Amino acid sequence: MKTLQVNLNERLVVLQRGLPTLALSPGRHTLWGWNIAELRFCTDELLFTAGPEVRAVMPSEWFEEVRLTAHERAILYRDDLPVRYLRPGVHRYWTVDEGTRLRRFDVNEAVPSLSAEELRIIAAGDLLEVTVSLNERGLLLQNGRYQASLQPGQFRFWQTSELRTQVHLIDMRRRNLTLAGQELMTKDKVTLRLTVSVEYAVADERRVWEQLSNIEASVYQAAQLALRDYVSVVTLDHLLEGRSELSNYLESTVSGRLGDVGLRLASIGLKDVILPGEMKALLNRVIEAEKEAAANVIFRREEVAATRSLANTAKLMAEQPILLRLKELDALRDIAERIQEVRVVVGADGLNALLPANLLGQSNASRSKTQAPQ
Repeated sequence: MKTLQVNLNERLVVLQRGLPTLALSPGRHTLWGWNIAELRFCTDELLFTAGPEVRAVMPSEWFEEVRLTAHERAILYRDDLPVRYLRPGVHRYWTVDEGTRLRRFDVNEAVPSLSAEELRIIAAGDLLEVTVSLNERGLLLQNGRYQASLQPGQFRFWQTSELRTQVHLIDMRRRNLTLAGQELMTKDKVTLRLTVSVEYAVADERRVWEQLSNIEASVYQAAQLALRDYVSVVTLDHLLEGRSELSNYLESTVSGRLGDVGLRLASIGLKDVILPGEMKALLNRVIEAEKEAAANVIFRREEVAATRSLANTAKLMAEQPILLRLKELDALRDIAERIQEVRVVVGADGLNALLPANLLGQSNASRSKTQAPQ
């Protein structure tokens, strides 16, 4: 006689002479016989392994068997809480607890909505989770082939051995690139250094991914080649005088080259022009000479204008003697302001000489002649 105690979270299979003969549920059991052994199972662990002979003596309501194909996954729940994640294969789990259930997933379909607890138990290699920011676009690649462009948001994809999914993120914001100190030679054999600023952005994320391995290097090369092509066919004077023409040429040329690979040119412009020391000194002398010549022209023009004005004044005074006399009186007044007093002694003849006839009236002139001897 042998007494066996089976707890609530246990199930027991009796072996006699090594063969399973009886399955026991929780409780106290007394058995009679020789060579009796036991095989205990803990139902706290939902999954269990047992041979077909052992399963044959177990009641069917104790457990359930599930077979997952290559495109299926599953999660075991107890009391609505995820407990185990199941991959392809045959799995057996206890159903003695009414709160136990199984949820299947098809990896050929989209990933359904999952809770944080469910995501934690899913194997890291079986699920790809990607977040695309507002300033980004995502390129969905399956087995290395482009499938779609993903807008901003959160995405999840199943991963299998036959289908590997990748998401390549591309920044869609504008970027700045500076071509500093480009040493170039003009048509008239003058070597100078130019600095160009380029602002660009991604316009077609798929074409960029398919055609460019290094976006910045491609933009740099396109701007550099366009700059060399322009500078090599113009003279230094033309370059310095036509900076807007250079910017227009660079914009049209670089924009076309970048558009072919899925990029968009926002702006491009010449920032700095650095000349050699001797060339800078020579240009300074040229500018100085040009400014001096311009100043001489202006001075001569003003001198001629002043002379012409003086000639017109003299002509006017010759025609109107009274103006000359008024000018003389103004001069005497200016002198008086400086030396405080000017005395002019004249007789009647001198007064007539000083003032034109009829200026004071005929009666005044006669009175002056009468009073002069006194």
